[in-house]
Amino acid sequence: MKFLKYTLLLVLALILVGLLYVAMFPSNYDVSRSKLIKQPITKVFNTVNDLRTWEKWGPWHDEDSTIVVTYGKITTGVGASDSWTSKDGPGSMKTIAAKANKSIRQELRFGDYEPSDIIWNFEEVGGDTKVTWRMKEDEAPFIFKFFSAMSGGWDEMLGPMIDNGLNNLDRVVKDMPNPYRLSATQIVKTTDKVFFGYPYTTKIDQTEIQKVFTENMIKISSLTEKLGLKNDDFTPAALYQKWDEIAGETKFHIGFFLTKELPLPEGMEKINVKGGKYAMLSKFGDYGKGDYEAHLVVGEYLKINELETTFPLYELYVNDASKVKLEDIQTDIYYPIK
Repeated sequence: MKFLKYTLLLVLALILVGLLYVAMFPSNYDVSRSKLIKQPITKVFNTVNDLRTWEKWGPWHDEDSTIVVTYGKITTGVGASDSWTSKDGPGSMKTIAAKANKSIRQELRFGDYEPSDIIWNFEEVGGDTKVTWRMKEDEAPFIFKFFSAMSGGWDEMLGPMIDNGLNNLDRVVKDMPNPYRLSATQIVKTTDKVFFGYPYTTKIDQTEIQKVFTENMIKISSLTEKLGLKNDDFTPAALYQKWDEIAGETKFHIGFFLTKELPLPEGMEKINVKGGKYAMLSKFGDYGKGDYEAHLVVGEYLKINELETTFPLYELYVNDASKVKLEDIQTDIYYPIK
């Protein structure tokens, strides 16, 4: 009995020492890994920026086949979110900041614990991309400290996982087509224009907005044929009067710019768009692919050059998508300079 008693006391002492060790273990961590991926920076950034690609390369999917992911209304850029369930419990992630081809900041949450930070940095190196994946937290929960202590430290626990994810990302990016390309942003001068368009106010929801555009582009194509307009008479376009990410609402018109006099069609509104200095960028690729990133690039250009913009801003759909290759569909984006 004494032997059993001493054994139990020893086990208890070891448990107490272990708990004390874990309690004294650092609660904060900052672990990062980098990898050079021999692909264009836009391609690498776009892959990470789209949460729907994470199931293809996220390292935890290699280790846990029970993960079931549910996506939010937005899956790309700021506001993108997803959540999941698995045998190890629920989790969620949200993108809270993004600078096109430069950085992404996300919050990662497991269960009801406070979120940790995920920070991505992208650097162009001779046509290739150096990508850095960083994970950090100031006050990790006790259970996470326990697993870290048992693994030999935060770097030993998280580092191999990040390395595995970056290796997976390298493989996935190579196999993915580049959905679009962007020109350099430049300052141009425009003349006064006349715009006819159908007005819409919707939530900032990619699916909903894309549906509105798809339906209206067909409607506009039919209308221009009915009016007998030639290609030189009009250019399909969208005019944005409001884009409020805080309220989650946007107001815009879908229609066309005219180069000739025309009676106002039913349901349309006529808007005179002033000419002047605009920041302009061209995006080449299918509609809906890279549009958000293109606007981020123009916004970053304005910020770097300390330029202020205002509404309305507009998009021109330059060529006929049915007559050019998918990768050559051109959308020109114009931001007015104050």
